[in-house]
Amino acid sequence: MLRALFTKWILTVHLLLFPHLDMDRMRSSRFFIVQSDADGNAIDVNIEQISSIDIETAQEYALTVSMSGKESGRIDGYKFAVKQLGPNQLIFFMDISGQRENFYMVLFVSGIIAVLCWLILLGIVILLSGKVIRPVLAGMEKQKQFITNAGHEMKTPLAIIQSNNDTMALIHGENKYNVHIRTQTKRLNMLMSNLLTLAKLDEAIPLQTETVNISLLTSELLPAYQDVALAHNLSFHVQIEPEVIIRTNKDSFWQMLELLLDNAVKYTPENGTIDLTLKKHGRYIQIVEENTCDPSHEADPERLFERFYRGNLARTQSGDSFGYGIGLSAARAVCENFGGSLKAEYTADDRIRFTAIL
Repeated sequence: MLRALFTKWILTVHLLLFPHLDMDRMRSSRFFIVQSDADGNAIDVNIEQISSIDIETAQEYALTVSMSGKESGRIDGYKFAVKQLGPNQLIFFMDISGQRENFYMVLFVSGIIAVLCWLILLGIVILLSGKVIRPVLAGMEKQKQFITNAGHEMKTPLAIIQSNNDTMALIHGENKYNVHIRTQTKRLNMLMSNLLTLAKLDEAIPLQTETVNISLLTSELLPAYQDVALAHNLSFHVQIEPEVIIRTNKDSFWQMLELLLDNAVKYTPENGTIDLTLKKHGRYIQIVEENTCDPSHEADPERLFERFYRGNLARTQSGDSFGYGIGLSAARAVCENFGGSLKAEYTADDRIRFTAIL
């Protein structure tokens, strides 16, 4: 009779300590209760609702809680609460391992469901992406073909215009109109050449490679640009390491050098300097072109590689020699086509450096 009254009293205290639990849930819970004095010594222990805890272990838990001075908390998978009963205290321990197991189970199942949903969504995207992207790819392919076809078609009329202009100059003598026609024809020829290069590289057409002595190739290209630099009072300094051999496409490498040097000659102010260095750098070949530039330059040097980006016309040596803004873009495309890179940086307010690594 006394044990039944004590159990009923314990259940009542349990409801006071954990009011959110109803009686049915409480009766199905695994718990034990320890009554201790003010010194933490156990007076009475009730472990009827749990089988995994013995009296000694319950007393140890109660002593630990009493020494901590906390009124509630968690200890080794049990949630505890302390109730003062005069000079004594009643410590209630509830096993919450089942709740943790349920939490982890829900988390695991939710993760599996999320992964399955992601895989299903990925499959749907893969199935539909082909239909969505196909028109875009077709449009890009037609654009590339148009550039290639237009470039080849324009070569013939440009050649005819240039030859007729030269003939008229021979017959009637040179005049300013012949000079303008010749200059613009050269610009268009250069534009077509760069556009065809970009189109060919965009189409990922493999270029034929061969072993090239780029030291010799660079030396052959330099005189023409050194003469132009001299005509504009530019100092041209060259450092070429001899016998630098690389396997590349000779025409593309030649074109890349032409574009870099042509850009340097155009945008270097009068009485400025141009420095060209070619050397081996570990497993790579490094080509560095550095020149004087206008202090009011573009803040971001990466913009110089944007197609058809055109800077201030006043920064060129001659308005007639101004390009269409795709030379550096084509030079970078050539480098990247052979697994290299081309970057630009300002080394000072009035100096810019282009570094090509192959």
